[in-house]
Amino acid sequence: MKSSKLGYLYIFITIIFFSTYEVVSKTLVNKVNPFQVNFLRFFIGGILLFIVLLAKGDLSIEAKDLGKVLIVGIINVVLSMNLLQLSLNMPDSKASIAAVIFSSNPIFVTFFAALINKEKISLNKIVGLVFGVIGVILISLDGIKVDHINLKSPALALLSALLYGLYTVLGGKVSKKIGSLKMNSYSFLFGSLTLLPFLIIFKIPVIKFDYSATFQILYLSFFVTGIAYLTYFMGLARTGASKGSLVFFLKPVLASVFSIIILSERITSGFVLGTILIIFGITLVLYWNKEVPSSK
Repeated sequence: MKSSKLGYLYIFITIIFFSTYEVVSKTLVNKVNPFQVNFLRFFIGGILLFIVLLAKGDLSIEAKDLGKVLIVGIINVVLSMNLLQLSLNMPDSKASIAAVIFSSNPIFVTFFAALINKEKISLNKIVGLVFGVIGVILISLDGIKVDHINLKSPALALLSALLYGLYTVLGGKVSKKIGSLKMNSYSFLFGSLTLLPFLIIFKIPVIKFDYSATFQILYLSFFVTGIAYLTYFMGLARTGASKGSLVFFLKPVLASVFSIIILSERITSGFVLGTILIIFGITLVLYWNKEVPSSK
C-alpha cells in the first residue's frame, strides 16, 4: 500500500513538471528550432542521468537490453516528441489542443498494457477513461471554432500520443529489469544521437541558438526531461502502467493553471467542468477498485 502511494507521488511530481512544458516552450519560439529543442533537452537530460549512473558505478547493461533501450529511445525522442513538435508548428495549430490530445495517451497505454503486459482492463478503468476523455475534450474545445482548427495538427498530436503510449509500456518493461535511471539515461542518449544525423542533413543548428534561452533549455533538460521521466517510471513500477498513466489527465488541468498564472489567461466554464470530470475520472481509477482480492 505504501509503495502504491509513493508511486502516485512520483507520478504527481512528473505531471507538475510535464505541465510546464508548453508554457516554457512558448518562450523558445523564434529562439530555438523545435527539433533542436528535442535534441538538446534529451541529450543534456541523458548526460545528467548518466553522471548519476557513473557516480553509482552502475553502467553495465546486457546487449539484448541495449537493443530494447535503443528502440524505446527512438519511439520517444525521434518519433513521438518530434511529431508533437510538428503538431505545434503546423499553420493555425492550437497549442492547447495539441497538449490536451497528447494527454490522452493513457488511452493507448491502457490498450498496449493489455496487449503486451496482459493487464486487465477493469470496469473502473474504462469508466475513468471515459470521464477523463470527456474532460480533456471540454477543456481543449472550449471557446474554439472548429472550422479554424488545422486538422493536421490534431492528427499529428494523436499519433504522438499513440507512440508515447507504446513507449510508456515498453519503457516500463525495460525499466523494471535494468532500473528507471539506466533506462532513461541510455534511451535519451541513444534517441538524441539517432536524431543528430537528421539535424545535420536538414541543416538545423545543433548547439547554436539564442543564448538568452539557456535557462529554459536547462530547465526542460534537467527537470522536465531528467527528473520528470525518472519519477514517471519509478511511479509506474509501483502502480502499473495503465493505472499510473491515467494521472496524465491532470496535465491539461495543471497546464491551464500555469497558463492562467503566467500568461494571464482567463478561467472558463468549460475549463471548470472539464477539471471536475477529469478529477472524477481519476478518482474512479484510483479508488473505485472492486476487484476480488487474490488468494495468493
